[in-house]
Amino acid sequence: MNYAIQENESPRLEVEYYGADFPVDTLVKRMEEEDFIIPGFQRQYVWKEEEASRFIETLLLGLPSPSLFLAKDKFSRKYLVIDGQQRLKTLQYFFQESFPDGKLFKLKGVVQQLEGLTYSTLPLSERRELHNAIIHCIIISENYDPRGIFYLFERLNTTGNPLKPQEIRNAIYHGSFSELLQTLSNNETWKELYDKNDIRANEQEHILRFLALYFDLENYAGNMTNFLNQFMLRNKDLEIISANDINNIFFKTINFLKKCIGSKVFYQKKKFQILFDSTMLITAKELERDLECSKFKRFYDLLINDKYFWSFAKPSSTSRKNIMMRLEYVEKLYRDTHL
Repeated sequence: MNYAIQENESPRLEVEYYGADFPVDTLVKRMEEEDFIIPGFQRQYVWKEEEASRFIETLLLGLPSPSLFLAKDKFSRKYLVIDGQQRLKTLQYFFQESFPDGKLFKLKGVVQQLEGLTYSTLPLSERRELHNAIIHCIIISENYDPRGIFYLFERLNTTGNPLKPQEIRNAIYHGSFSELLQTLSNNETWKELYDKNDIRANEQEHILRFLALYFDLENYAGNMTNFLNQFMLRNKDLEIISANDINNIFFKTINFLKKCIGSKVFYQKKKFQILFDSTMLITAKELERDLECSKFKRFYDLLINDKYFWSFAKPSSTSRKNIMMRLEYVEKLYRDTHL
């Protein structure tokens, strides 16, 4: 099935950006009006009271603060926060005078003149200074190269934890497709088959990978990250591949595998990915015909004991040649089983 989802393999990443200065009160107003998109992996507020207080102190003392990195979202026209959500939320909480847990936000561990003050108890002149304090922002234009913004996220985000690729995709390509992937990953049958405690969207990437290879294998050029980025971007609003088509093939496939092979279907020789790709894709393809469990079991037993099959599980396994050879071999093994 060809959905004409293409990859651009040019190594040049076109990212246009410009600088802009925003006063603090404008940033707070835009936070209140939800003009900023906070990616899911960034939503947790992790700053301690002293860290938050020192940031407010920096502004009140007239000292420069690090720039915010934002991207103008080409779909909603809002600002996607690449780096700086802790600072933006600190401003919002200080103006509201409370942290997310309800604790009063009063300055702590700062210069004596400011110690213990809240937003409302700041002298009027200090409050005005805070309102007018300037924070520099580096804004990525909405004309960004989708690959460029993806790799920019990887390099610029300073949350302290390395970002997972699917977390970045869910932020950049947010829409009906990303929401559907999150819904699919919460399905009980899928959770039983996946059998991992995953809070970093890895399981969503596995589902995305299956869907991309199933619907768009012929356009895979050898770079899995770019392939998944392009696939998710083009179908972000489910306008190319419908939710019904996705749900249909995903649930038919996992339900068959759970019923026929069992919950450990993807776990043999501690090499999840190669077995996941192979069994999901051959099952989905054969479900279009008449797939019998007894015959599939014979094939599966041969597959997991086939040394040549496992030889494909190596670092270069995402090359186009390797993936195509592996899938062709799996399909041949399946056909031979049914002669």
